[in-house]
Amino acid sequence: MRALESAVLVLLIGCTAPEPASHTAPAPVLDGSWVDQVVQRPERFAELTTSAGRAGWIALHSNDLQGAVQGFTGDDPSTALGRGRALWELSQLHHAFAAAGDLAWERSFATWSEKSAIPTGSALGYVAGLAALEQGDIEVAGAWFALCAAARDPQVAQAAALVSSAAPGQPISGDDLPPLVLRYNQHLIVRASGDIGDLALVMDQPLVTELEPRPDGSQLERAFYDPQLLRTLAIAYDVQAAQALGGQDALQSLGQAPADSLAAVLFGPVPTNSELRSEASRAADAPRTLGASGPALAALGLDSELPATDDADWARTQVRQLDGSLDAWAAAAREGATPDALALLDELQLVRIFRSRVLLALGRKALLSDHPWQALAFAQLALDLESSRGINHVNHPGLGAIIIEAHLRTGHTREALDAIQPLLDAYPALTGLDEVLGDLAILQGLDRYGDSKEN
Repeated sequence: MRALESAVLVLLIGCTAPEPASHTAPAPVLDGSWVDQVVQRPERFAELTTSAGRAGWIALHSNDLQGAVQGFTGDDPSTALGRGRALWELSQLHHAFAAAGDLAWERSFATWSEKSAIPTGSALGYVAGLAALEQGDIEVAGAWFALCAAARDPQVAQAAALVSSAAPGQPISGDDLPPLVLRYNQHLIVRASGDIGDLALVMDQPLVTELEPRPDGSQLERAFYDPQLLRTLAIAYDVQAAQALGGQDALQSLGQAPADSLAAVLFGPVPTNSELRSEASRAADAPRTLGASGPALAALGLDSELPATDDADWARTQVRQLDGSLDAWAAAAREGATPDALALLDELQLVRIFRSRVLLALGRKALLSDHPWQALAFAQLALDLESSRGINHVNHPGLGAIIIEAHLRTGHTREALDAIQPLLDAYPALTGLDEVLGDLAILQGLDRYGDSKEN
């Protein structure tokens, strides 16, 4: 068990005061937020996190989302809610990964076409076709699939013909289907059921491996990864989150009013019914992380709307304003706070977590508004500088997803490739994105001389 988790357990044992003690109320800027609720009534935190879902709350505190899903066991409503929250965060995260993947695959195959001839007989056309389908571009997908008529592997040619003629979103039927078509069908099944199943066993494996003959008689091995994987996982986690929350609004499932449901807001609110869908998870109102949208941003002294231009300096100014608001609130909250409340603030670094979550939300909003430089500024300024290349209680993996996509959007592929490295151990499904980013960096450098001209 990591040192931070050990500290959490010590606090959970000690923070058991039966009645809240009165103390000076902090500045109202964070009234009603989860961090304010913990400070005002630390015994509620102790009660919640010493329940059956303790392991899940510890993992969620550390941004170990997979560990949180596994740690929330049992039928207790708050435990089910915590599990649903962790699953929904996994869904949002993988939608962000998938968005970066769409961009990387599209640019990789386009750059390949521009700078190097498509290898005759290669399976590249099939994978490029799948990538285009993921973005809804049926015409481009058809052009890529057509290249596979000359594929060296007859199963690739057969798969391309079947997928290109299939009805969108419908499994392909027939006897003796090639493995690539069975995988295509598997994605549709997983997206409908939420059961990832055997797909979990091949997340870091190539979809297609081929050998291309060279003029000197040797063979070049190529591996192409599955461009459908990240979005399939995102949609599967959407379905699982809805199942964990019982198909009901999270607060209603607890049978509690918002002010009494710490489980529904700790480290950020759970989704509502309308947000338990794949498109809503990607396009949800990002500042909901605060528990509200415009009013919460205004209370922190932040602008509720992005400027028309993608100005990174504006984002940095917003972060300075946020830091000033949080410092003032924390100072006021400490005056007269109970020892348990102070222990939670200091040992669990709740204000730093809250800050990171706010900047994560703003970074996502900036990307959705096509402001990658602002998104990059928000995400990079949210990172824990003492451990900027790892996932911890401050460094949510979603920050890494923002940085990857922002670098891609601004034309800095090598920086995107560097940003993905700290995430690979925790998320092996990113192996394919890592590989395609590496390929894209090489392709983009084919006509350059030295790193000084990189991007």
